[in-house]
Amino acid sequence: MVKLLDVSKNVISKYSAEKIYDETLKWASKYDKELEKLLNDNKEYSIKVLNIERGKAKPRKDIAKWSDVKEIISYMYEEEYSKMENFEFQKIDNKEEIKEILNSYIENYFDIKDDKETWFNKIKDLSEAQGYAREVKEYKQEPEKYKGHVGDVSTVIRVALTTKHNTPDLYEIMQVLGKDTIENRINNYIKR
Repeated sequence: MVKLLDVSKNVISKYSAEKIYDETLKWASKYDKELEKLLNDNKEYSIKVLNIERGKAKPRKDIAKWSDVKEIISYMYEEEYSKMENFEFQKIDNKEEIKEILNSYIENYFDIKDDKETWFNKIKDLSEAQGYAREVKEYKQEPEKYKGHVGDVSTVIRVALTTKHNTPDLYEIMQVLGKDTIENRINNYIKR
């Protein structure tokens, strides 16, 4: 079964977002009415969501069967995200530190118009300002000098926006979510 699921992931990874949308909708119309409604009510947005990390040399390989789709994309929809209560924070798990990082990010660094390189450089700036290494290798060379590294800080932002520590490319997710949703999610988390 594991081999079959791996083959399936490889095949589906080559599908367009539109094909994945159509096949998932077909499956959901029989087996998951909630997912069917979500997809039907948000067709264009759903295709953008499914297009994250597609059409690249190494496309995402997280869908082995259509029943996987709901779990993989649900955090991208406000009606589903608002029901989520478990935030999968990792190394940085102190609530006050998380809020400080998020507040600083929104107040000083966030701009939806940034290109990917500018965005990541700002995450590095934020990390440094919070006492984290700008680079993972810097941290590995002198761990006693830092609280952690840029990956730990970006994970805080990822989890606040998605509730998960393991997602496709955070920059692409943010581009699909959009400015208002990002600000609302982060500000709502800070108010918790």
